Amino acid sequence: MSFTPDFIEEVRSRISLSSIIGKRVKLTKKGRRQTGLCPFHNEKTPSFSVNDDEGYYHCFGCGAGGDAITFLRETEGLDFTEAVTRLAESAGIAIPDQRPVDPVKLQRRKTVMDALSAAAEFYKSQLATHGASAARAYIDDRGLSPDTKADFQIGFAPASGLRTHMQQKGFDEATLLESGLCGRSETNNEIYDYFRNRIMYPICNRQGAVIAFGARAMGDAMPKYLNSKDGPTFAKKAVLYGWQQARERVRRNLPLLIVEGYMDVIAVTQANVAGALAPLGTAMTEQQIALSWKLHDEPILCFDGDKAGQTAAMRAIERILPVLEPGKSVRIAVMPKGQDPDDILRHDGTEAFKAIINTAASLADALWERVAQQFNVDEPTSRAAFFQQLRDMVRTIGHNQTRQAYGDDIEYRIQSLRNSLRTATGTQSLSSPRRIHRPETGARRRLSAMLALLLAYPEKIADIYEELAMVDFGRKGGDTRLEDLKKEMLDIVLQDADLDAEALHHHLQGKGHGQILSELYSDDMIARLGKHPKDMETQKVSLLLGELLARLGR
Repeated sequence: MSFTPDFIEEVRSRISLSSIIGKRVKLTKKGRRQTGLCPFHNEKTPSFSVNDDEGYYHCFGCGAGGDAITFLRETEGLDFTEAVTRLAESAGIAIPDQRPVDPVKLQRRKTVMDALSAAAEFYKSQLATHGASAARAYIDDRGLSPDTKADFQIGFAPASGLRTHMQQKGFDEATLLESGLCGRSETNNEIYDYFRNRIMYPICNRQGAVIAFGARAMGDAMPKYLNSKDGPTFAKKAVLYGWQQARERVRRNLPLLIVEGYMDVIAVTQANVAGALAPLGTAMTEQQIALSWKLHDEPILCFDGDKAGQTAAMRAIERILPVLEPGKSVRIAVMPKGQDPDDILRHDGTEAFKAIINTAASLADALWERVAQQFNVDEPTSRAAFFQQLRDMVRTIGHNQTRQAYGDDIEYRIQSLRNSLRTATGTQSLSSPRRIHRPETGARRRLSAMLALLLAYPEKIADIYEELAMVDFGRKGGDTRLEDLKKEMLDIVLQDADLDAEALHHHLQGKGHGQILSELYSDDMIARLGKHPKDMETQKVSLLLGELLARLGR
């Protein structure tokens, strides 16, 4: 039994490879890659690399490599079908009926792909004809270079001629209808060219093959923009325009923008200020959000400054919140009213556009600001409704730790607003807003567990040195002895990185930390960890440390 290529590609596009591997391997961000200790052989220096962009992992030590499916098969002993099923379930994708792949259907899909590729070549050739003068004028007015036009394969669909051309190339009417290149009239049953007198923007998959078209009408024809209908090669909700070009720019460490239209993508790409993607005439879907995160951890959503743009921004926030996960978010940039990225780049230049992008708000800031616009925070009942809506929206976040982090942030902002209102009305106010924390007893247990693990495996300290230094163990755990012990451990390891557990324990005893050390290895702590830290596998220790750091708001 097997799955169709389309289904497998959808599963791969919906799954972050690092989220699968990160359950077994402690990964560290290194540019566009993440690295860690290889799970397939014993090593002390990380040589295992994970690339979410390509959906591929590789170990430079033992040569192991593959995608998410391969990883599950190798680490959990699953067969191919079981691995794909596991990934699909994780991504919330319904499993299709397990039937053998129909070779006839596979051949039909290939024929449709060939037809779309041939049509793209036809449309490109038509852009140079006399009938495309208005289309060329439109394109030239936007300052597109020959290289840009070639890169995006921009073409022109004449009023007629595609059907005849494609039939001469050997494509039958059934293929032209199935590919969406032609339609059938409901009045006289005649077949006609679906795209007519329009500028053509080929839509490509992540491998660069044409899977559909977007088209802009010339003159007053309606609709102004027209996309291919969903078909055997194309599902509008799961595709973003400009993928390959955006990937190349993100690899050069440029930001990633989500814009509204084809020309916005093309203008941003040509200006080399960022990579750019666009949904195809609809609001961003969950699939498209996940797809954009495969290129960049924090893409910037660009919206018009008018009321419609702000409404679209709010809808985007509502769609993104439920699918947030650690390390994945968005920022929100607001364009001047009535202008899109293409307008700004042509009229104001790249520096003006960069200034707008550089001031993009975080998702948390955008959430607060846009919800606040709906309420009068000076009026008590309206203010209460404002707080309630914020809390309700945060509750939609599916990932537990991310939901907790956003909840803490919102409570801090609410407390800040309350304090500022007290000051404005002359009532008693706090000198500074107090960040709301969860019960300290739970935090203290987590901090104690982290120190117990690090004492048993001091070589792990170097892996999370910066994170440890930034966490105030005394404030979070309510016990300054934990912070003192942590600082002492960091100082000792900094002086001697090769210190083993016994030597580290001896040093700390000599520094007067004997009592807290005995508490860390109490029967209660060992029961919570499941076994004594010294008896744990190093891989298990790495996973526990990662989880503890995440829960502490790393």
